[in-house]
Amino acid sequence: MVALKVTVMKSTVAVFLMILVTGCALNQDVKQLEARMARLEQETRGQDARIAQLKADLESRMAVENGLRDMYASQGAEFYAFKEDVRQINGRLDELDHRMNREFKTVSGAVENTADTVSHFSKTAAETKDRIERLEHYVGFEPGGGSSDKATGDSPAAAAATPSEDDLYTAAKQAFDRADYETARQGFTRFLEIYPGSSRADNARFWIGEIYYAEKWFQKAIVEYQDVIEKYPDGNKVPAAYLKQGLAFHEIGEDANMLLVLKTLVSKFPDSTEAGIARRKMDQLQQP
Repeated sequence: MVALKVTVMKSTVAVFLMILVTGCALNQDVKQLEARMARLEQETRGQDARIAQLKADLESRMAVENGLRDMYASQGAEFYAFKEDVRQINGRLDELDHRMNREFKTVSGAVENTADTVSHFSKTAAETKDRIERLEHYVGFEPGGGSSDKATGDSPAAAAATPSEDDLYTAAKQAFDRADYETARQGFTRFLEIYPGSSRADNARFWIGEIYYAEKWFQKAIVEYQDVIEKYPDGNKVPAAYLKQGLAFHEIGEDANMLLVLKTLVSKFPDSTEAGIARRKMDQLQQP
């Protein structure tokens, strides 16, 4: 009888220990899930901010595109493909924002049993990050852009280290000539930020367009060439900007817009070297 009681007590103790260990393990799992949820929530807030910045940047690009459309509206042509690209990207951003909000609400309402949901959400967040990076690459947006540089530029030490107009432009042009396009783009961009009223500002903007053209970012090149045409109408790069803008339209399959731009070039600058090239290009397209 005594042996039986001892056996029962041992069994009871074993069961109690098992329950205690299991409870600790479950509590630890819940804490780990909560920690992962907190990290995912923080990442989501950061991605929401980046989405908002991308939308603002795209709206700015659309404003430039609208200027192009208005400029050539009197001649009966619109930039259909470029406008459609911007519309599709804007639609993807709206869809992405909706998906992020829906996924986050689903996960927040099921913390106790969300092992599978958290895994799915993590995968969605990774896909979202990749999409945002691709869109940033398309619109030329750099994460966290500008704020720290601006603060540094306001300091006396930074002001003392600011390169001269000639040195900055020459360094950027030399980088362009050796096909170091990233260095050249940064140099010309900084040149325009520091010396926006320079007599070579139109040249700097034109070379940025040439960099995008060389990298086959033809939509971005079109926008940069348009900036040269609109912001520096008396500059020496305007005929070249018309010519290269027309060629960029040809590269993305918009020959109607290319012909429109080249005709404008020939009309405004009939004696320029670029006009001669434009005439030959138009003759080639009209040949059977």
